[in-house]
Amino acid sequence: MFHCPGCGARHAWGLRAHQCPTCAGPLDFALEEVAFPREAILSGPPGMWRYAEALPRFEQPVSLGETFTPLVPCSIGETEVWCKVETTLPTGSYKDRGSALLMSYLKELGVEEAVEDSSGNAGASLAAYAARAGVRLKVFCPGSASSGKLLQIRLYGAELVQVEGPRPRATEALLAYEARTKTPYASHLWHPFFLEGVKTLAFEMVEQLEWQAPGTVLCPVGAGSILLGLHKGFSELRRAGVIPRLPRLVAVQARNVSPLHRAFHQGEEDVARAPDPQPTLAEGIALPMPVRGKALLRALRESGGTVVAVSEEEIAAGVRHFGRAGFCVEPTSAVVWAGVARLDRETGWDGPAVAVLSGHGLKASQAIISLL
Repeated sequence: MFHCPGCGARHAWGLRAHQCPTCAGPLDFALEEVAFPREAILSGPPGMWRYAEALPRFEQPVSLGETFTPLVPCSIGETEVWCKVETTLPTGSYKDRGSALLMSYLKELGVEEAVEDSSGNAGASLAAYAARAGVRLKVFCPGSASSGKLLQIRLYGAELVQVEGPRPRATEALLAYEARTKTPYASHLWHPFFLEGVKTLAFEMVEQLEWQAPGTVLCPVGAGSILLGLHKGFSELRRAGVIPRLPRLVAVQARNVSPLHRAFHQGEEDVARAPDPQPTLAEGIALPMPVRGKALLRALRESGGTVVAVSEEEIAAGVRHFGRAGFCVEPTSAVVWAGVARLDRETGWDGPAVAVLSGHGLKASQAIISLL
């Protein structure tokens, strides 16, 4: 069942709209029942689809062989953390989790053509899964997006539309095209099925930690799909009695584009548009205003979490530090290195701590070359 937290409207399975038809707000999705039968899970194939009792059911799920992503120990300064290495997913990004679920749903509905806007990773991921599902996809991206990500989009056969100017211009171009053509919007920012896929990140962490919840989880946040997916996944595990509490969720933003940081620390109930966004190495989280601002603030406060904002110098250092630790990550992922150090100095930890490495560095090789 789709539910709108804004106006309270409910909509049944089969809805094609990416937002509430009643009030145009973002939708949530909830299954009637979620279960975690441990024996069945352990006997299933590794990866997100082993949690079938906690996911929507599809006659033909769209998959590219998603498997467990590694949970690897790493020293960041004086702090020992676990790195959840999402770079090993099929297109090199955590977004494959959401794309697999979203494209499975669109395929089930018989959608043949869709549109998406992205700073790169989501477009590349959805393009791959659209190819697998037989869905024609048009992706609107900012012209400044990393060439590696744009190459992926074209390689998977999607139509790439590059839009000059900051990231929101790509969304504006898409919305104008959608209004003109009525093409379904396969939005990783809006569609709740994307979060249904990302929540499996929480399921994997708990299973890999021998069915224990982490104490703290840090992740990069722009639109916030990782953080919201984690909150949804951990909340479902808690309701099912698998874990006793939510981990502390920590959002890490680039200081140059940090509207969530401002809203959280000023005690706001929603996230206002960043007043003066500046260019940042962390292009994947350079979003002036998230779609689900209220939900992000609620997830942070319910989990006892916080938001930290890191400088461009810290992001660059994070890329290099992760590289010396054996991880090739893009600058968007590298924000968590400084986030760990900042949290260690300012508030301390609830352990064990997990840092999400969201995207592979080869996607942003040109930016990384300039940092070496």
